[in-house]
Amino acid sequence: MAAVLRHRGPDDEGLRRGVNYVFAHRRLSIIDLAGGHQPMSNEDGSVWIVYNGEIYNFPEIHEELAARGHTFGTRCDTEVIIHLYEELGPACVERLNGMFAFAIFDEKKQRLFMARDRAGIKPLYYSFNGSSLSFASEAKALVTTAAAPVEPDPRSVVDFFALSLVQENRTAFDGVSELEPAHSLTWDLGGGGRPQVRRYWRLSYSDKLTLADDELAGRVSGLLEDAVQSHLISDVPVGTYLSGGLDSSLISAIANSYLPELNTFSAGFVGKEQLDERAYAREAAALAGTRHHEIEVGPDDFLKNLRRIIWHMDEPTLSPGVYPYYFLCGLVAGSVKVVLGGQGSDELFGGYPRYRMALLENDMKQSLGRLRLLHLAADAAEYRRRYGAGGLKNELLRLTAPNDRRIYEIVSGFHPRRLPALFSAQFKKRVADYDPLKAFHRSLDECDSSNLIDRMLFNDYRNMLASILRTEDRMSMAHSIESRVPFLDYRLVELAASIPAESKVRGDDPKLILKKVARGRVPDSIITRRKQGFTAPIESWFMGSLGGEVRELLLSDRALARGIFDRACVEGLINRALGKKKGVWRVWSLVTFEIWCRIFTDGEGVDNKN
Repeated sequence: MAAVLRHRGPDDEGLRRGVNYVFAHRRLSIIDLAGGHQPMSNEDGSVWIVYNGEIYNFPEIHEELAARGHTFGTRCDTEVIIHLYEELGPACVERLNGMFAFAIFDEKKQRLFMARDRAGIKPLYYSFNGSSLSFASEAKALVTTAAAPVEPDPRSVVDFFALSLVQENRTAFDGVSELEPAHSLTWDLGGGGRPQVRRYWRLSYSDKLTLADDELAGRVSGLLEDAVQSHLISDVPVGTYLSGGLDSSLISAIANSYLPELNTFSAGFVGKEQLDERAYAREAAALAGTRHHEIEVGPDDFLKNLRRIIWHMDEPTLSPGVYPYYFLCGLVAGSVKVVLGGQGSDELFGGYPRYRMALLENDMKQSLGRLRLLHLAADAAEYRRRYGAGGLKNELLRLTAPNDRRIYEIVSGFHPRRLPALFSAQFKKRVADYDPLKAFHRSLDECDSSNLIDRMLFNDYRNMLASILRTEDRMSMAHSIESRVPFLDYRLVELAASIPAESKVRGDDPKLILKKVARGRVPDSIITRRKQGFTAPIESWFMGSLGGEVRELLLSDRALARGIFDRACVEGLINRALGKKKGVWRVWSLVTFEIWCRIFTDGEGVDNKN
């Protein structure tokens, strides 16, 4: 299992064979390069840990624990977790501010304790068969070492195409679970019971601050500054992603104030100029005075490269942005070992276009309820201008639906009305008793606010962010670098949730508070531009010879023999994408799914030699 994950830690390896357990570790050395060997234990060897991540408040905890008599042999945050566990037991996780996934075995109590950070920045997967438990940082370590092939979870297949994510701690693999963010797992081996999973932190949207926008921006600015500074702690070189958008530009500007001659990194594309943000990235780099690096990504060897990417991702992916991200991380690895990015900001401060879409829909719903037909017609015309005739048709059909149903449709991958046509009659029988909407509602019911935007933000933080962080972690670790996300410092997350929705998104203006924070630090051209998102020009790439390769892949006997998709529907999607340049992302999702099946369920693996 450790050999499968060598890319996550090429600097060192360790193994601990204990009674009833074995721990293996691969280390990426970031802090205390000489002294951080793992698995690591306390002084008497009764408590052992394997750990991945960074604890940003570990210096202050170290000081507290030393004052209480604990002896430290390293400068690592790893050792802080061990001694904090000795003091507090499983409650130790509540003191940690950082990104982490760790497992502790307490030999005296014969207890396994595992935990994951509040946002789920660092991954943790496990499989329990009733008598033994296996866990790893990536599911492939469990799957590729299993005694028999692991099949796709049918419910997860539905989730992937319905929502672009997998719900309820499931994974794409049948029998493999993901420990959810802000959760811990405890298994007392002597008790004869099952592992117990509990949530140790919950994000609330119910208590709102009653402050002016300038005061709110001041609080956000102070916490963000502190978060970025703490995320710069490292014994190896640090840089930042710089896409040319607001979030990465702000992180880079703050980081550069602490690290002169900061290295910044961006990617551009061969094919579609309007997706290339390098001009904005150069402008931000020039204002901050950073040492800027760029890479241009094209469609050469596309399917071969995509195989390697999907192997690293562990699952199919709906976002084409994963493709250029892989190469961007390769560029970073040539200069630094730690990189900071702007992920999480959109989910906290309302950056996605769908929030503005929801507000416009809400206006239309209110106009209909009050029979203000002229207002309704004006809003409908504006909606069509922004989202097209098809978007307006979908909106009108869901106009009178409950808010949570509307949220589900807004964030859906394949529209709920179109999803059944994608699957074969055989597969639909297998999943007849599973409704992704019910699982979605169970998740959304945990939100303690009735405000539409709050509930959308909650869903995006709880569910949609998981896919983004998976990309962040897998693509960086594919190149043995550590990616950090200051916006997801839990103190900043809690502050953002306490800011009223109307102070984040108002009318057609998103990220109001964050834009105030960025003034003077980021070029105005970046602050005022529309959000573009980091993706790839798959549409133009598919129009060349790659289109034929895609058709051959998806309509091959092998792909169709899986019995999951309806052939006529798949063929129609391909023809529409390659002929009319519409719905290309749907074909992309089918491509990544088929490649995932070949790598993992067919056991092909992948050649990872660069």
